[in-house]
Amino acid sequence: MFPFLLYFITAVVTGFHIYTLLSLVVLGVPINPLEVVALLGSLCLLIAAYISLFKPHAAARLALVATLAIWSFYGPAIANAVRTRLERRTTSSHIMPLQGASVGPALRAKAIS
Repeated sequence: MFPFLLYFITAVVTGFHIYTLLSLVVLGVPINPLEVVALLGSLCLLIAAYISLFKPHAAARLALVATLAIWSFYGPAIANAVRTRLERRTTSSHIMPLQGASVGPALRAKAIS
């Protein structure tokens, strides 16, 4: 029963996510072929959930193939997100000195007196 729940919940969640991304086609967003492959993977995972009630070994093989199809979309997306987070960004204060930097000593002298 545990494989059924695992396959079913994963298929529904990933299928809903991919379906909402594909629904943006209505607004003019181009279709990514990996989204279609991942949606078919979610459908196969849903089929594997049903098969797992009767033939667990066959369902496990189908779930493996379906998971690889789903990861064809999520893998590059995660790698791209990690790459942009780890990328170093330079701020403008590192390139140019602050405009108020020369005011510092004058303000200190004014505060002392």
